[in-house]
Amino acid sequence: MKKVTKILALMMCVVLSIGCLTGCGGKSEEEVLMSAITGINNAESCEVEVSMAGKMSMKMGEEAQDLDMKMDMKGTSFQDPLKMKITGSVSTMGQSTTMESYIQKENEKYVLYSNVEGTWTKMELGDLDTALSSSGMSSFSNQLSADIGKYTKKEEKKEGETTYLVYDYTVSGEEMESMLEGSTSSIKSMLGDSVNAKEYEDLMNRVVSSIGNVTLTVYVDVKKQEISRVEYPMTDMMNKMFDEFMKYIKEKALEEATEDEAEEAKEIMDSIEMKVSDMNMSVSYKNVNKAEDFEIPNEALKAESMTDALSSLE
Repeated sequence: MKKVTKILALMMCVVLSIGCLTGCGGKSEEEVLMSAITGINNAESCEVEVSMAGKMSMKMGEEAQDLDMKMDMKGTSFQDPLKMKITGSVSTMGQSTTMESYIQKENEKYVLYSNVEGTWTKMELGDLDTALSSSGMSSFSNQLSADIGKYTKKEEKKEGETTYLVYDYTVSGEEMESMLEGSTSSIKSMLGDSVNAKEYEDLMNRVVSSIGNVTLTVYVDVKKQEISRVEYPMTDMMNKMFDEFMKYIKEKALEEATEDEAEEAKEIMDSIEMKVSDMNMSVSYKNVNKAEDFEIPNEALKAESMTDALSSLE
């Protein structure tokens, strides 16, 4: 069960990476769109608000449980040098968990500081510069291509006094794999010796490869000529990820089962289901190039290594 928890945590990191790193005067709509894309791709700082909500069902044999899931996050990011702050909460089964995280570069390597329910830990992320560069995520939203032909215009929307140009933009499965390649390849340095890092890296590559195309909806503030928010339909993507994850769990269970246990193990594994419904995520951009600076708390800098914390669970 502890291994399953660790794998699920890594999967959620991927999900969050997708979200946090993605992203009129007399001008034509195309000129406004181009100005907005260029602005977010070249931003030196930005604040984001991430909201994700939906339902997940878990079934094992005759027992089933439906879970409401909700995540609300706020983040501040600077590009040169790269540093990030993320705060927020995750709620499920009537329970809410608060978290606070920071990333900054120390001695040529990036370090993640995390506070979950009052306990600080730190984790070395390794060569994040190489990972971000190889993934195409060395700036805020490089996956939002400057090729106007990739955007499909939808009906304009007005919310209060603000008018938005709305576009669908599809990220292909190949582009998704390329964007996340750096993140999954850095798992070994993140986990250290506490787990079989190669095994988890292979799993995450399998999970990412299963995602396929993802269509985002991009909202452009006409007056500010800025990307206001990007909406992500997460249901299909997360179901594909969970399906691949469960395939992996079943394979491992059967590999470890003895000949006498194999039939029972297969029956148990086949009875387990994890499904997501109505899961959507929205990422809003605020204060582009005007983000408020921050300092990492002293108690975070003195935190225990997350690798040591994970080792204590073994």
